[in-house]
Amino acid sequence: MPSPILFKTKKTPLLERFGVYYLRLFGEQTLDHRVFDFSDEELGKKVARISRKGIWLSALTGGVLVWPTIYVDVLLQERPWLVHYGWTAAVTLVSVGIEFYLLFLIALKAVHEVSELINIHAHKKDFLQNGPFNLTSILARTALELPDPELEILGIDPFENISKKNLLILGLLYKLKITLTNFIAKGLLRSFGGKTLLGVSINYVALPVECFWNAVVLRRVVDEARLRLFGFALSNHIADNVLHDHLLSQLSEEAKIGCLRAIGNAVVMAQHYHPNMVVLLLRFQHLLGISREMQYDDWQLFLDTLKKVSEKERDFLLDLFTVAAAFDGKISRLESNHLAEAYGSYYELYLPRLVQLTGHIRAGRLHAAASLCVLDFTAG
Repeated sequence: MPSPILFKTKKTPLLERFGVYYLRLFGEQTLDHRVFDFSDEELGKKVARISRKGIWLSALTGGVLVWPTIYVDVLLQERPWLVHYGWTAAVTLVSVGIEFYLLFLIALKAVHEVSELINIHAHKKDFLQNGPFNLTSILARTALELPDPELEILGIDPFENISKKNLLILGLLYKLKITLTNFIAKGLLRSFGGKTLLGVSINYVALPVECFWNAVVLRRVVDEARLRLFGFALSNHIADNVLHDHLLSQLSEEAKIGCLRAIGNAVVMAQHYHPNMVVLLLRFQHLLGISREMQYDDWQLFLDTLKKVSEKERDFLLDLFTVAAAFDGKISRLESNHLAEAYGSYYELYLPRLVQLTGHIRAGRLHAAASLCVLDFTAG
């Protein structure tokens, strides 16, 4: 079967290769558990423990490596301008380089620990093993906050109306945010205590600021890793149940195409790209054995499909659409504006499920989310 994924560029970014290298270097433990063996409370505690360790290490790294810049700045502030700022800039460049390297390793290690908790290697038969959409590459981009590759899936282009992010600009904006925070903090301290506070230069206010922002970034990375890994686990859970219950064999050809239209429209209407939705789409494409393009992102065609199929098939498609729409942990404005068209008279029945499922996925309540991911032939 030809690949349903068309990548607009074959080149893998250097930083992504860096992340993949270290994730593989960390190794793969032989684990016999599955993520559903843990309760939501246990999962929450384990992820929180990983997050706390990463936050502490990130904050410590930021504090230690911003100190040389502050020390040189304070030490040479009475020297000629060129000497003062020349040395400060040189020390800053070296410190920032080391800091970013260590922060990347800390983030990668945290993401790796979350993946071991999920035990993604339990799914050896998963078809997403190679290329930019294997789980290792997804996790590398998560840890390093890299944009996902531009692609089209079965003719669906989720990037068509999305502005592209540039990693360098994002890095500069991150440091600019820290600089602005330092500037504001220093201004407030100067207004109260002059250039020193309790005999210490206010330049050292950069230490807690750097620690704070590094901790914020690490927390965001772990939360996103949990979201993506739980999405992967839920995709496999849903697929296993669909196979076990022989649901797809009960669908007409029109309804099978409708499955891809349900997910495809959720991908486009989300108005931002998220791997969870694409993994779900590819999982169903693989189960259905469909590789031809049939305008799966056309909203009107999806609505027409809902009218053509049987009542039970429509209930199945609405279940799948609800799951897909929630899979990125958000409900976009465009989705909200079109939900009533799809749900029709069942709007009040499906909307609470969508809202609850979105909240569970975003908060990392895996079992609660799985209970709302049931696909059957009953409305709601």
